[in-house]
Amino acid sequence: MSGCEDGCGAKAVKAATTPAYVRTLWLVVFLNAGMFLIGLIITVTGGSVSVRADLLDFLGDALATGIGLLLVGRSRRVRSLASLWQGFALGALGLFVLGTALSRMAGGVAPEPFGMSVYGVLGLCVNIGAALLLLKHRNGDASVRAVWLYSRNDAIGNLIVLAAAALVVVSGSYWPDLIAGAAIAFLFLHSSVQIIRDSRRELREVAE
Repeated sequence: MSGCEDGCGAKAVKAATTPAYVRTLWLVVFLNAGMFLIGLIITVTGGSVSVRADLLDFLGDALATGIGLLLVGRSRRVRSLASLWQGFALGALGLFVLGTALSRMAGGVAPEPFGMSVYGVLGLCVNIGAALLLLKHRNGDASVRAVWLYSRNDAIGNLIVLAAAALVVVSGSYWPDLIAGAAIAFLFLHSSVQIIRDSRRELREVAE
């Protein structure tokens, strides 16, 4: 993700305006919004911190992709500014999830693992599909890469939720869930730094 293979210039902006990319964005928005709603139900009934973190990632993904749709055809500067704020938003999300996990360390009960497992499997299927759809666009400008990073995070987050569910069953403890939630939070923060760095670099290039 360190740079655009096409130079992050006019070609990158043009690639983000193609009908195929717009259709992909719409599909990703609907998939992630659906998974967010499912995650809300599982979180309310099961109390899982890792599922809460993952559903927030789905919400962030849906919003980031929706912003991507609004940015189609916009100038490179506008797209870079928007991706900069997407990076800050993802960082804030990571801090919130990390705070939630830390607040639960003082005590709690093991979450319901069946719902975690179902959500993890369903979300993984959805996110592998979304990530494959967005894979060829991952080297576009900062806005395009932000959408890709959000989707990639979702897929990794689902794997973490599945692993946490298995460990909850084996241990009967809430600790695997809390550790998984913290791991997802750090993933958010890492991607946030990437998005902000790419956006700031593009803004400097535009200003030159």
